[in-house]
Amino acid sequence: MKNHYSIIDNLSNLDIQEIKGQASKRRLKKGGTVFSEGDRVDAFYIIESGQVSIVIDKCGKKEEISILGAGDYFGEMAIFSQHKRTASAIAAEDAVLLSIEKNAFLEFLSSHPKISSKIHQLLAQRNEELILKENILNTVGIQGNNLHVSIKGDPSLRETTFTRERYTSVIDKFLPQLVQSLEELLINRCVYRIFVGLNNGEVRTSSVFDPFCEEIHTADKLVDDGYLDRHFPKMAYLEKEKLIKGVYGFISDDPHFNQLPDYWKNIFKRVYDHWQPVTKEELISVLRKLQDLRDIQDFYLRNFGVSMIQDAIRMQFNCDGTHIVSAKDYKRFLAENVEGTSS
Repeated sequence: MKNHYSIIDNLSNLDIQEIKGQASKRRLKKGGTVFSEGDRVDAFYIIESGQVSIVIDKCGKKEEISILGAGDYFGEMAIFSQHKRTASAIAAEDAVLLSIEKNAFLEFLSSHPKISSKIHQLLAQRNEELILKENILNTVGIQGNNLHVSIKGDPSLRETTFTRERYTSVIDKFLPQLVQSLEELLINRCVYRIFVGLNNGEVRTSSVFDPFCEEIHTADKLVDDGYLDRHFPKMAYLEKEKLIKGVYGFISDDPHFNQLPDYWKNIFKRVYDHWQPVTKEELISVLRKLQDLRDIQDFYLRNFGVSMIQDAIRMQFNCDGTHIVSAKDYKRFLAENVEGTSS
């Protein structure tokens, strides 16, 4: 697997030999660290023999984004971005590297303007790649097929999960009625996102008419039809979809947006030019299973978030663990954790 941009690929053999003449050798055993994510940049490397794995940290887990072999180069891009290392490099097997010190490399490039201009193009490609890989929800705004991210919470809460006494919250007394109101808000009114605190009775809503703000309501108020009529104007689902697309179009046409780096604009346009909302049927199906999640014997649901914009359902349980799943994986999650416990 090689998914790696390198400015060195654009140098002549003579240039490469000249750079290698300034290098020092470094030997690593399998598993040895060349550099770690967050380190300061002091050199770049050419692999003389062996393999090196490039990995990033994602929610506490290491994700390999590239594996490089003899003749490959790595670490040079960070020299020009002036940032710390955005990934870690680890020897996938015993390896011999050539290390070229940062200042010597910059001095060499100062006399090669064509190579310097190419760097800017390659940096844009690398940044686009990293943004998509570093973002937990890199499926934002589209149908997130097979999305399931788990985030561990406070260890002390996990350890006491089975010893803490469970109590019935206010919201448990009228959860079926609340679910009906939440359906009404997302399907027939101006709300595009909701967050429900099942233990404290707090419900946060976001409206397409005030997208930068979040309203906070108590759950008992939301089961009152008069309260819904006062706070949440009716709006057909299709009309909300059109308005959201219009907002994205307005942003992409704004002069400030056009001043952004090309890689950022590319990501935005690729996602939102073809954006489609989560379907009404999926939202309804998700909401109608809240009671089942709340009733899991040991790991019951504590808070919950869903949006018509992102196919990413957020669930936090009493063990303080958080799961973020797509609508498709939500069904699988239920089958494994709800239906499976009732048999």
